[in-house]
Amino acid sequence: MLKFYEVNGDYIKYLRENGDSKIPLVDYKNHKKFFCGIVYTINNFNYFVPVSSYNKKVHTNFIIKDKTKDNKIKAISSLRFSFMFPCPNELLSIKDFSKEDEKYQNLLRKELKYCNKNENKIKKQAAEVYKLGINEKTRTKFNICDFKKLELKCLEYLSRINISENL
Repeated sequence: MLKFYEVNGDYIKYLRENGDSKIPLVDYKNHKKFFCGIVYTINNFNYFVPVSSYNKKVHTNFIIKDKTKDNKIKAISSLRFSFMFPCPNELLSIKDFSKEDEKYQNLLRKELKYCNKNENKIKKQAAEVYKLGINEKTRTKFNICDFKKLELKCLEYLSRINISENL
């Protein structure tokens, strides 16, 4: 089952500054950026994907849809696989919907429900984008993060935390 998470801001900042500047910012005016996961696991790294209001169909996005009042299907958001990243469990917290206003809570519930209904498709697409991201030619072509570099930076960050906690 997929869940929505918030990620430690210091970790995001570290990845952006040392790993790949395409990692999204997390602090916005009205809401904090959140992520869907676990969408992919490889070599003991669990990957999380940003949930975005960007709702245009591109090769590296999964469009989240909902029905309108007149029963038409429309795109409401997306999962941006080109910007997914590995994240240790210690740096995650479950997104607390109750901290949001009612309208936004309803949107979050719809998004999460749609993601879980399409979990297999999401995981398959995450794996496909990961393969594109580890190849420099396709990574550049599709504007995808350097996943191998992010995995190294994830390990570096963990070792930095352990070192500083033991001092």
